Amino acid sequence: MTGIAAHEIGIVDYPGAQVACILGLTDLFGAASTIALDQRRSGQSPLRVTHWKPIHCGAAKLSCVYDSAPRGSPKPRTLIIPPTMVNLPDPDVPAGVVSWVRNRHAAGTTLVSLCSGAFILAETGLVDGLSVATHQICAEALAKRFPQIVVDTSRRIIDHGDIITAGGFLSWIDLGLFLVDRIFGPVMWAETARFVLSGPAAGEARYFTGFAPPQTHGDRAVLKAQEWVHMRDGRGVSLAAMATAAGLERRTLLRRFASATGMSPIEYCRAVRIARARELLEGGDTSQKQIAQSLGYKDVASFARVFRKAVGSAPGAYRKRFGRNGISPADFAAKDGSRQKKRIFEAGLQTG
Repeated sequence: MTGIAAHEIGIVDYPGAQVACILGLTDLFGAASTIALDQRRSGQSPLRVTHWKPIHCGAAKLSCVYDSAPRGSPKPRTLIIPPTMVNLPDPDVPAGVVSWVRNRHAAGTTLVSLCSGAFILAETGLVDGLSVATHQICAEALAKRFPQIVVDTSRRIIDHGDIITAGGFLSWIDLGLFLVDRIFGPVMWAETARFVLSGPAAGEARYFTGFAPPQTHGDRAVLKAQEWVHMRDGRGVSLAAMATAAGLERRTLLRRFASATGMSPIEYCRAVRIARARELLEGGDTSQKQIAQSLGYKDVASFARVFRKAVGSAPGAYRKRFGRNGISPADFAAKDGSRQKKRIFEAGLQTG
């Protein structure tokens, strides 16, 4: 990397932005940079992270308030708009933030929004007519405020090339790893994912509600296949396509995948689909028909049969108990220690 400029990732620290996301992404990219630095034995950090903030309310330009590797003038090649902590972004967010983001894109910067950060991205007018991913809790408000965009909560990450949007549970982790893969490739993605997700609470790291995919097995090819499956919510996935994503022959993938995860690729894909279905049932008003269609089931009856076998409850009963107006799954698990009910919160291994 000597003599080659680091890839700079900027994060917009606008009023109300979620600090945990900003700092978490900074740490994730810092870990990736350290790993890449060690592997390539270079004296220059391959990633540079900067934070940009409007110092004054009416400021037309944002100022760099943090730089992980200061050298020369900062100029983000990728710019991330994080979500808010609780409330949706204020419609009166400083106009300077929106215009600055728009100008950065015009200068060639890739824009990325996370969950409710899509509101600020939509304010730029750059996603008019495009599909935008966001969290389901703010999807209705986003669609109402910006009818010219297509809000899609069925996909966790939507990549339009120079504009990327993400939504869902802890999507900043998914997005951070997605960018590491895009910038450095699958080997660095696997190394960073293992570092970020293999700490003391590795068993609690979830892509979706109730699903803790095995990630500490050390098989990089299998990790790549797992990520490929998660990016598609486990739908429309063939063994041949998984093998291609992993860079393995089909027979080799079958053997190594089972050894690494304890599941066959088909069982794993079913587990991911069920976990995604649970997230949709818990967090929104998406109909069972829409959920079944989005996850590739031929009809509601097929979806309900597989869901009941995996979770021990019909989709409608599950939503009634764990939806927005019901008790949270975590609280339910804490209050009831019976083995039968704990099954609901296992990692989706009992798939049909």
